[in-house]
Amino acid sequence: MLLLVGEVDLNSRPSAVTEFAGLFPHAEVVVQSGARHFPWLDDADAFVAATAAFIG
Repeated sequence: MLLLVGEVDLNSRPSAVTEFAGLFPHAEVVVQSGARHFPWLDDADAFVAATAAFIG
């Protein structure tokens, strides 16, 4: 499971998402630098790169 969160997301804070990831085996957290709640809008290229890297 990939949990991708924006670095400055006020709704889903990175610390909370990281804690939530602990509930799932093999979960991976990616914090997208400078992104807010919709990281695919803030930096689509970074979002696609992180997602593609996870998928392999």
